[in-house]
Amino acid sequence: MKNKKLIPLAIEPPEDLVDLYIRVSTMEQAMEGYSVVEQENRLKRYCEAMGFRIHKIHIDAGFSGASLDRPAIQEVIRDVQGRLVKKVIVWKLDRLSRSQKDTLIMLEDVFLANDCDFVSMMESFDTSTAFGRAIVGILAAFAQLERENIKERTMMGRAARIAKGHYNGSHPPLGYKFLPGCNDLVVDPFEAAIVREIFSLFLSGNSINGIAARMAEKYGKVRNWNGTTVRRVLGNPIYIGKVRQNGELFDGLHEPIISETDFYMANAILVHNKEVQKQSCRSVSLLTGLLYCGDCGARMQPRRITRGYDLRRYVCYSVSRTSKAMIRSDHCTNRLHPYTQEELDEIIINEIRKLAVDEEYVKSIIQEDSGPQVDEAELFQDRLKEVQAQMDKLLNLYQIGVLDLADIEDRIADLKHEKETLRKSLEGASTSVPLDIQKVQSYASAFETAYQSGNTEYINRMIRLLIDKIVVLNADIEIHWTFC
Repeated sequence: MKNKKLIPLAIEPPEDLVDLYIRVSTMEQAMEGYSVVEQENRLKRYCEAMGFRIHKIHIDAGFSGASLDRPAIQEVIRDVQGRLVKKVIVWKLDRLSRSQKDTLIMLEDVFLANDCDFVSMMESFDTSTAFGRAIVGILAAFAQLERENIKERTMMGRAARIAKGHYNGSHPPLGYKFLPGCNDLVVDPFEAAIVREIFSLFLSGNSINGIAARMAEKYGKVRNWNGTTVRRVLGNPIYIGKVRQNGELFDGLHEPIISETDFYMANAILVHNKEVQKQSCRSVSLLTGLLYCGDCGARMQPRRITRGYDLRRYVCYSVSRTSKAMIRSDHCTNRLHPYTQEELDEIIINEIRKLAVDEEYVKSIIQEDSGPQVDEAELFQDRLKEVQAQMDKLLNLYQIGVLDLADIEDRIADLKHEKETLRKSLEGASTSVPLDIQKVQSYASAFETAYQSGNTEYINRMIRLLIDKIVVLNADIEIHWTFC
């Protein structure tokens, strides 16, 4: 007789073996007294009275009932699915979940699917009866309603605190610390000095990333320093004694660290820099403003050749018709030039580079009777305005107390010296003198230096110093130099 392979029967847990599940959130512990110890004692006494044996006590301390993403409830689910217990007991239904959807999922897909009863001690029902299963759905709806009411009351309380000037964050911002026993702010002298240094550096013209690098070097252990950290400090109204709620500012109870003058000046600079960055991102063309159509005379703009591809071509506004004000003709024929934007840019760049190294090429462009082309007096005047603006900025920062006189004396002296030199040069400069070969080549060399460095502003300035306009007609390109 052959031995038969025995198939083990599924082992059912004893009817009296149960899991206890306990949950508290920080808010409930403080406001309603649902402590772990209190729940555990009541559940143990209930089990003693009913003759149940406890398999395991699962505790989620400090977890919200809004979702099932809790370690202890996941242990309960594993016990039930593993057929280790016959019942799961909680003190109240909302300890299991405050979400009606999650409660019903637990009831249908976990407890009933694995022949395990669910018992709520306070509501006096269990799911071993039809009535108990029906009442769970009703109570789950009320549990969710209570959760939403608690959330609404919490938000109203937070708004009321902020309106009274209290800080409502969980961590104090850089420069402050919490008063013992509450979330009201007091100045931390060491960190406050760091905040003042950040504002001082920024108002002195330092970049965000440069300030972050300097802070990391000096105060690496205080924060994880990067550009975002510095930008948040500069934009936080907490430093002028304000608290913010839904975009509205209220007078705070804490002491300010930064003057309102410094704060609003810094934020004006931040807004300006952001706009400049947007403009530079928008300006994808090296030759914008210089290109003209050789047929109708309209300006040309870079346009994507095919949707979904980055390949671009300069197109006449009369052809693209993207701006009514820029259209010059309804019958422009300049549609067939073969150059992509990158190719046309490269042609012009190579022509400028050729100026720097080929003197004969420059001679061939410059005519003996060429009229005056470059207004040197205007160049000197523009630089004078820049120097005066720098001096005014430094003096303003000194007057509002951001910089000490000792910090700006040397820089002011240098700017004054440059200003006097420019004035003397302006007196001797002609308002209209032709560019000679050496100057043309020096400008072309300066363009190459700027191009290698990636300084977009300087590149555009040097191109426009050398080129008046570029006319494109189909495959023909005509450069109008400023010096001929």
